[in-house]
Amino acid sequence: MKVNSTIATTSSRLNREIELPPEVEVQKQAIGERTIAYCNKSLDRSRFFSLLKEGEITPSIMQYAFLQYQLWRDRLHQWFGLCIVKAGSCTDPDQKAAIMSLADHTFTDLQDGHSEMYLEFLHNLGLSDAEIKASCRSAATVSYERSFFDDFGYGTNNFYEALAALSGRELCVAVRNVRILQYYFDARSMKHPTWLALHAELEVDHFHDAIRPVLIRYGEDSAKIADLMKAVEHGIDRHLQYFEELLHEYESR
Repeated sequence: MKVNSTIATTSSRLNREIELPPEVEVQKQAIGERTIAYCNKSLDRSRFFSLLKEGEITPSIMQYAFLQYQLWRDRLHQWFGLCIVKAGSCTDPDQKAAIMSLADHTFTDLQDGHSEMYLEFLHNLGLSDAEIKASCRSAATVSYERSFFDDFGYGTNNFYEALAALSGRELCVAVRNVRILQYYFDARSMKHPTWLALHAELEVDHFHDAIRPVLIRYGEDSAKIADLMKAVEHGIDRHLQYFEELLHEYESR
């Protein structure tokens, strides 16, 4: 398996050259395509991203939404940590692979300075250090932070569902970022921020890292895969709901 050129430039320590069984590889590609299609359909339904496509998302709205998003992503490691807590075994091969991918994602994000890239992105949006420092979590951000814990709790019986939902969010971020680059930055002839461009590619690999152990575990159980796809779609829906809530908050100010 060829290593993605973007992944190869990061601090990731996962071995992605391990070949999957042919039937799992086919299913991974099929589920990836289905999930991308669902992301696009959901983005098309989103008021926030419809306005973005129409050129009606102003710099002020972008500043509000992604300043709040910065506060949320500052605690994203807690979602990865919850999944690790929910894994019942570190010696079970599938759960071990999942734990390693979750830990690797967190390590790479911190080691490679993704938070610093995000601050640069906020500066690209016209925000000052003082404005960034003065920001406080809104109700929508607090609700989204808690949603993963509310949805999946602390038990170990739904580890793969939580992992699937997290993978859906990862892929949605990649598809979402492509649209932001096209309809906001390209439309204004602005340089692509490093964080947005990197995560338009990197999150596709993170999706595969998260969904791979799920498919290896349940690839032959079509009923279970159908249930897990519902979790993937729920992760996407909740992510886009967050942007709808942020837009409502901005308009209500």
